[in-house]
Amino acid sequence: MKYLTAIMFAAAMAFTVVSANAEEKTYEGEMMCEKCKLKQADACADALKVGDVVYHLEEDGKRKTSAHQCSGTAPAKVTGTVEDRDGKKFIVVSKIEKEG
Repeated sequence: MKYLTAIMFAAAMAFTVVSANAEEKTYEGEMMCEKCKLKQADACADALKVGDVVYHLEEDGKRKTSAHQCSGTAPAKVTGTVEDRDGKKFIVVSKIEKEG
C-alpha cells in the first residue's frame, strides 16, 4: 500500500510540474472555421492558421469561441497555452483579438 501511495504521489508531482511549465503565449495568424473553411469538422469550430500550422482553438471547454469566424478568414491574435492532443495542436484560449 505504501508503494502504491508513493507512486501516486510521484505521478501527481510530475503532472504539477508539467502543468506549471505550460506557458501562455500570443499567436498571430488567420482565424477560420474548421467546418466551413477547412472542411475538417462536422460542426463549426474555430482554428488559427499560423504559417503551415493549424491550431484548434478551445475557449471555456468549447471549440466554437466567442469570436467565432464562420465564413472566410480574419487576422487574429490568440493568447493561450498550447497542448498536443491526438497528434493535433490546441490553443486553450485566454484572449482573442480579431480584426474584421
